[in-house]
Amino acid sequence: RYFDFNMSDEDHRYEVYDTLTNMLNEIDDLPLHPKNKILLYSRYVLSKISWHFTVSDIGKTWVNDKLDSIASTYIRKWLELPISATLSNVLLPHNKFGLNIILPSTKFLQCQTVSRKALKSSPNEAINNLWKDTSNHKNVQYDKYKNTKDVLNTIRKQHEDKLQHHLISQGSFFSNIIKHSTLSFNSIWSSVQSKLPKNIFNFTIRYINNTLPTSKNLQKWGISPTSECSFCLNPESLVHVVAGCKTYLNEGRFTWRHDSVLNFIASILKSVNYSNLYADLPGYISPSVLTGDELRPDLLITLENKYIYILELT
Repeated sequence: RYFDFNMSDEDHRYEVYDTLTNMLNEIDDLPLHPKNKILLYSRYVLSKISWHFTVSDIGKTWVNDKLDSIASTYIRKWLELPISATLSNVLLPHNKFGLNIILPSTKFLQCQTVSRKALKSSPNEAINNLWKDTSNHKNVQYDKYKNTKDVLNTIRKQHEDKLQHHLISQGSFFSNIIKHSTLSFNSIWSSVQSKLPKNIFNFTIRYINNTLPTSKNLQKWGISPTSECSFCLNPESLVHVVAGCKTYLNEGRFTWRHDSVLNFIASILKSVNYSNLYADLPGYISPSVLTGDELRPDLLITLENKYIYILELT
């Protein structure tokens, strides 16, 4: 016993299950942006249950089966992800277009690693002997980790491997995003994404893991009888909607979308002091006066310090 708390593993299981369920339910009822609900889960909820994870031996399998499923259900709900969507991408760090979320099972591994490390590195010989005596088949899985960061890196590597090599649809789309992104863009993506309103924030999550309601996905989910695009009759995948429909192309929809975004950016940048703005849009000086027609970018801005910034939308 610990004060008035029974220390049996069964009591720990009951307590941690009840605590996690109640707290997630309370967060779910709050009128908060999804990013703030996830922040509460990550910084508050996991901290509240970490004591149970450290002092008890409730079992990794039980945590995986019971607690991960509860947390995953709420995370899906907050991000408006369908049941078929993988959470592997949102569990990645921010620089890999994830949300830096960890599931209870990962927190459990971290807590057990801390506990085992404390026994092993204790200056007290009796405590060291306790570590040796408990180095059985159940605990050896925690002893292989150096620290909590090592646990996190290993788990995230598994999720990235799942996305890169095992998931055909969502994984291939994720691989292309990683392949064509730049380090400078990756570093600012999280900051930009966090400032978006709820509907657009969730849209970006579903876009990255390819779970938007395209005809191809709707057919896969059993909602639509066909995967055909209603305009050109080709399979309507996410890539097709974004940049592949010939009917959209001929109607100028892609050009309109491109120019709308470019016009929005140009309208903001034209207020920059001591600068000259060139944009490939009506009403602006064309960048071709500096670059020529063949290498003309969408937007170019020159500053007083002789720096030049070039933007090319895709």
